[in-house]
Amino acid sequence: MFTDKFEYLENLNTSETQNFIHAAQTKTRQQFCQSDYFDKTKQDIISQLQDDKQIPFCQEHRARMYHFHQSAEFPKGIYRVCSVATYRAGLPEWQTLFSVADFDAILGDDVYLDGVSHYVEQPEKVLLTLSCSGSDSAYTLEFDLEKQQIVDGGFHFPLGKNHVAWHDANSVWLCPAWDERQLTTSGYPRQVWLMQRGQSLAEATPVYEMATDGVMASAWRYLDAQGAPLDLIEASTSFFHKNYFYVNADNQAIKLALPSDCEVVGYLAGQLMLHLKSDWQRSKQKYLSGSLIAVKLNKGELGEAFCLFQPNAHQALEIIETTRKFVIASLLDNVSGSLKAWKWENSAWVEQHLPPFPKGAIELVDQPWGGDTVHLAASDFVTPLTLFSLDLNVMELTVLRKQPAQFDAQDIAVQQFFAKSADGTRIPYYHVGKTPTPDTPTLVYVYGGFDVPELPHYMGTIGKHWLAKGGAFVLANVRGGGEFVGWHEAAMRENKHKSVDDLLAVLEDLSTRGFSRPKKIAIQGGSNGGLVVASAFCRQPECMGALVCEVPLTDMLRYTELYAGASWIDEYGDPSDEKMRDYLTRFSPYHQLDRQKNYPSALMTTSLSDDRVHPAHALKFYAKLAEIAPETTWLYAPETGGHTGNGTQEQSADELACLLAFLAQTIGESFSGSLNYSTRISTRRPSA
Repeated sequence: MFTDKFEYLENLNTSETQNFIHAAQTKTRQQFCQSDYFDKTKQDIISQLQDDKQIPFCQEHRARMYHFHQSAEFPKGIYRVCSVATYRAGLPEWQTLFSVADFDAILGDDVYLDGVSHYVEQPEKVLLTLSCSGSDSAYTLEFDLEKQQIVDGGFHFPLGKNHVAWHDANSVWLCPAWDERQLTTSGYPRQVWLMQRGQSLAEATPVYEMATDGVMASAWRYLDAQGAPLDLIEASTSFFHKNYFYVNADNQAIKLALPSDCEVVGYLAGQLMLHLKSDWQRSKQKYLSGSLIAVKLNKGELGEAFCLFQPNAHQALEIIETTRKFVIASLLDNVSGSLKAWKWENSAWVEQHLPPFPKGAIELVDQPWGGDTVHLAASDFVTPLTLFSLDLNVMELTVLRKQPAQFDAQDIAVQQFFAKSADGTRIPYYHVGKTPTPDTPTLVYVYGGFDVPELPHYMGTIGKHWLAKGGAFVLANVRGGGEFVGWHEAAMRENKHKSVDDLLAVLEDLSTRGFSRPKKIAIQGGSNGGLVVASAFCRQPECMGALVCEVPLTDMLRYTELYAGASWIDEYGDPSDEKMRDYLTRFSPYHQLDRQKNYPSALMTTSLSDDRVHPAHALKFYAKLAEIAPETTWLYAPETGGHTGNGTQEQSADELACLLAFLAQTIGESFSGSLNYSTRISTRRPSA
């Protein structure tokens, strides 16, 4: 029977927990954050983040470009606007619309901007989502950008994990989450209301309510440029399964006969765009997993279906967007981005010929409403971001902005290799660095969960402070991610350990090729990736020289009891099930720490405002590991930032500089001179 002596750390509000965190944080800051190297690195990162030459990514509405901007003067940021003409000319004439810091006094809280939702037909009307300390819980305020003021009597909602979306100019879809009675066991909204301007919640129209054992309900409106608008409700019964409902003119929710694991990703020409996650047998036609399907919808009745795209074994759809007349998709081809587009012509979807586009990571960053232009960003590990505008009507690709290089990429090579996992599966990984040797300090990053792919994005800060100084970076595309069709399903629930098998195979392959060796390798992952690296660390600590474990899950027997954990049973399995509990006990990093093993240095990070993955996962793992290896175990735990690091640029720079200082001490000794960290930092080697 396992006795959890650190369960008290699940209560963040006690003086005992607060004192524990303060002592651990002080120890970490004294070790890594009081040196010339840390100070210079932090300031350099801030300077990079605040460089005016960085691309301002905008939302375009009616020939105006809206941008969220942070700077030394406005650490919490401002929302500003310029004309499309001045933006395209490269000399934007910005006008400030509001400062985020001003809302602290209004709401009596420490808030950060989490989103701005424009009502696209009248884009001066916006709903602001203001996060509490960077957490998922947020306030909603209606704001008038033209008058630059909060709308008197507008759509304003209290703190909660609410979902609020425009229905029309004078009504919203509201899924409230500020009262226990409104929540699922996962802590998300379970009710859907249609609220007219001026109504209270009691006066609004209730449209749908799901059972408390579901995950979340949300609702939104699709505006179809070729037809009538469509109102949909998504009721997630688990993380990967959901029911979709069509809302008719009488505000009745009519369930659609769709596969429970498909994703509705768009609506155009009266047709729903579906991304299938399993095979769909419909009448005499079978549509394969991973495909993009368009299906006609008429007043809640599904009609004829069309297959726009069916991936091969090396491909996967990533992002789908609709314009006025086109559907455009970014897809992965052997973990590199590419684009496809289709147009509804003569009662059929016709694939379009697109202009050549760079490989690497491709992001669809904006689609101005009512037109056929999309904004796309492209980069790879060593090529800075370029922002493009693609006019699908004339297939014209225009460069809007190029981000300046942040590091010298000369002699840095990018190569893709494959490692053989325990069951023989070939696992792709990218190696980025100069000519490697067994002494090359190597940072291996992994995520491997929730069908999320990891792509070759520009390295930026890591490039300047790690690659350019002789270190290497590895991106491990392990199972559990979304890099290929079926890649995610291969490492779920009782197969979750395969993500760890794959990571360990990559580490072994690096050593076999002579690219590094265990004591020179650090593994890094966050959230689900934190679970994967922590599990690898516990299973085979001899395979690595350091661990960076960020906002992780570590206690897999209690994860469903902590914050949003119950929503992830699809991914990990239910510990209340006897068979899964036995499996999770053998997989859970917190329960697998062993006093008989020699563990390398470990840096755990969390945010005390994280209300998605409970900070206790990091705190308890740190506490237990610190009893085994007190000299090499560290905790970085700021008050703000939430699960996604929603804070100021200085806060982001502080954490990254601390991480780099940790790497310099643990695996970076061979080029410590070039890193130039202060002698005030201990050079004690890890116990492993």
